[in-house]
Formats: sequence, structure tokens, C-alpha cells
Amino acid sequence: MSDFKLNPLLAFLVRTLLRPRVLYQDPSRKEEILSEPSILISNHTCHMDGPILNTVLQPRKVHSLAAKDRFDQPSFGFFLRHSGCIPIDREHADTSWLHDSLEVLRVKKEHVAIYPEGRHGEHRKQLPFHPGAIILAAMAQVPIVLVYQDGPARWLHRNGLILSAPFRLPAPEGRVSSQYITEQTHMLEEKMKELMNEYISRTEG
Repeated sequence: MSDFKLNPLLAFLVRTLLRPRVLYQDPSRKEEILSEPSILISNHTCHMDGPILNTVLQPRKVHSLAAKDRFDQPSFGFFLRHSGCIPIDREHADTSWLHDSLEVLRVKKEHVAIYPEGRHGEHRKQLPFHPGAIILAAMAQVPIVLVYQDGPARWLHRNGLILSAPFRLPAPEGRVSSQYITEQTHMLEEKMKELMNEYISRTEG
């Protein structure tokens, strides 16, 4: 995993052609967001989700998880390798992404973004969450910030997103059991739905 460096041209294009509008679920707690190493858990709308997050949260450094096979693509792979992205193998049992994510949080004191739907969903239709986000959060015991992105992003159409206030998972009693993972994954799904509904209410209500 290479050191983080956000491509300035990409950040410029995001700011000028997507013009992302950022809302906060609790504006009074805005300054707490990413004030310490944190996990961002976002819905997944398109390939631009990570670059949008990195751009709006500058100068804080957010390492997004990305499918390992994307790193093999000539142009897109170059961008992923040089923007601090963490590869995750969706086809095989592989825990290297977990080790890399913990290193970012504990050693580099930076942030990790994970997209637990695992693939792009339909507009405002949430897919079931995979358990990786809960496993990482339970092991790292760092704050979580939920992000709802109202994508997919389209050039020259303003993109919108809303961030929750930071919160923490309850510490598991002993080992991280399957029951704990199931319960906390369901909790995250419900919180993300609430965040989406709040975004819709505040932008269309």
C-alpha cells in the first residue's frame, strides 16, 4: 500500500464539475468528525465515491477500500495505487485488507472508508451490508462516521452527501461472535436508512 497522495487534478475536477454539497446530521458536532483516526462507512453509488470523500474531507487523509481486481486496470489501477486505496479481494478469503486498515488507523493515525454494500446499488435503494465493516470497527475500537452519498455522481450535476456525528460500537464481550456481527450490521443498516431519509427530507422537504 503506497503513501496517501490525493491527485490535485482529480480534486479540482470533483470540486468544479461535481460541486459536492456536504450536510451534517448534527452540525453542532461537525468539528468532532475525523478529529481522531476513524472509520467512514458509506453507501456505494459509483467509482467516484472515494474521490468525492477524499476531496470534501481534505486535508484529512481517507484511505478507501477498493476491489483488488480494479488495481489491475491500467489507468484506474494507477490512480488507486497512488491515492492510498486499500485492495480487498472479493473472490477469495483474504484478511490482508483488515491488516492494512488497522495499520492506517493505528500506525498512520489516518482514516479508512469502507463500502459494506460491496457493489454499486440503485439510487436510494440500499443493499444488504457485508460484515467486514463491523469486524474492522470491533477490532479497531475507533469512532465511526456514516456517510450517505446521493449518487451516482454525474459530471455537471451537483452531488450531495450527509455525514453522521461520530459514534462507537459497543465493545464485544470476549470474542467477536457471529451474533454480535449480525446485530451490529443490522444496526448500521438501519442508521444508514435513517441518514438517507434525513438527507431526502432536508433537500426535498
